[in-house]
Amino acid sequence: MNNRYLRARTLARSRHLGQRYGDRPYSYHLDSVADLAQPFGSDAMIVAQLHDLLEDTETSVDEIAAEFGFTIADAVMYLTDSSEITRSVRKEEANSRLRNLTVFEESARLALIVKACDRLANVRASKMFSTKHLTRYREEHGAFRNACYRKGLCEAIWWELDNLIEPKGYA
Repeated sequence: MNNRYLRARTLARSRHLGQRYGDRPYSYHLDSVADLAQPFGSDAMIVAQLHDLLEDTETSVDEIAAEFGFTIADAVMYLTDSSEITRSVRKEEANSRLRNLTVFEESARLALIVKACDRLANVRASKMFSTKHLTRYREEHGAFRNACYRKGLCEAIWWELDNLIEPKGYA
């Protein structure tokens, strides 16, 4: 692990301190996403650790940019849901934002990778612990895939995600 990644992990753990992911510390989720992002490089792993900071803590985008640079900060911003009250509105807004990202911008490419890793980590956990959440992810999957999938980008993540959501898979 490189020093920047360890700083991101330490920051995320301190800011999410006391938050839970089911019956586990929130760091369990962040580490799961970072493990999935590992084949895509240290910047993807850093974004994975930081991806929920803006929506779940008092951390500002300026703090992230000062510590990790604008590319990382922009990727985290792309991944941050709005503060809308209903999940359906939040996800509709997020899908609209993600649908417009291009893999030719590094922060957007990182965001698309980490978003797929985040969803896979959530679906894996739901499959083990929460049929209610798994049902929700199945209902959202078509719109989520249409917004986030890019041919040739993290295909193995999408293959597993598609097969966990719908065992027959997608074309």
